[in-house]
Amino acid sequence: MDFLGIDRVVFGATDLGQANDFFTQWGLKRTRKTLKTLVFETGNGNQVVVKREDDRSLPAKMAAHQEFREVIFGLSKQSDFDTIHQNLSTDRLVEIDEEGIMHTVDDSGIHIGFRWVRDHKKERPTDTLWNSPGNKKRVDLISNVYSQAHPFKMGHIVFFVPDAKVAENFYRQRLGFWLSDRYVGGAGVFLRWAKKSEHHNLFFVKSRTNSLALHHIAFEVDSIHEVFGGGVAFSKKGWPTEVGPGRHPISSAYFWYFKNPLGGAVEYFCDADFVTENWKPHQYRVNRFSEWHLIDGIEVKDDGKLRPSLKGAKEIDQQKKNAMAAPVKAST
Repeated sequence: MDFLGIDRVVFGATDLGQANDFFTQWGLKRTRKTLKTLVFETGNGNQVVVKREDDRSLPAKMAAHQEFREVIFGLSKQSDFDTIHQNLSTDRLVEIDEEGIMHTVDDSGIHIGFRWVRDHKKERPTDTLWNSPGNKKRVDLISNVYSQAHPFKMGHIVFFVPDAKVAENFYRQRLGFWLSDRYVGGAGVFLRWAKKSEHHNLFFVKSRTNSLALHHIAFEVDSIHEVFGGGVAFSKKGWPTEVGPGRHPISSAYFWYFKNPLGGAVEYFCDADFVTENWKPHQYRVNRFSEWHLIDGIEVKDDGKLRPSLKGAKEIDQQKKNAMAAPVKAST
């Protein structure tokens, strides 16, 4: 199967205004706004769709305390769409809506969908140039500074499930996903949708309460500069940190998680491992969530000391530009 990635994630909401503020301040582009529906996009066109919770088109809630409803995967080939439809129709209800999106439920009870994506956007971010001892790639240039994150794509989604083995079997046997790593004893499993891909696109964690829930959705940004810059900016807007910033030893990615008012969390991440068919899955016996992380995020306090800020620097630059652009009076 040629999966393009997570094409769309769907939520319900009792407060569309709050959802609008949350996802626009997160850095997504709002592409649609009506009285009943909001649509946001990442740089490459992945969508977060939020509808009023009483919208009859929404699938049922997966967890009573959350508004997550469905995840839809993009496919690059119509033939793969048809193959999945034929396969899954043998033992479960599969429906295709007026948009041409296939909807069904996986073996864990998660609402999933599939879409043949004809026009997949590829607005790739500018590569960050790094300097290290003996390897100077950024010469006569100042590195990027971020006062706002702009996620490029949704990289992975994570769920609490009653049985991680049941989840693994469905995605590997029915959809052709690949095993990346596993926690032994059924504690969790990392899967990817292609033999050559980011370390994981799906992660299933054994639920301690034997129930389903969304854990988080991960949004990829360009670099650790954007993780920190975007995270600080988002935190200053009043959105609470779930955990981070920090670094995962599994996948090697830098992260910063924030609480999602619609349920679960959202994550900025960057610099994840990219693996191929030569990758050898690991069987981990101990929790390896983080190499290091800050539990409460980075709280910026006003201690009365005057320090140059990004906003102040921009104001100074603008004043200089205004002075240079001002007409010079002729001397008499």
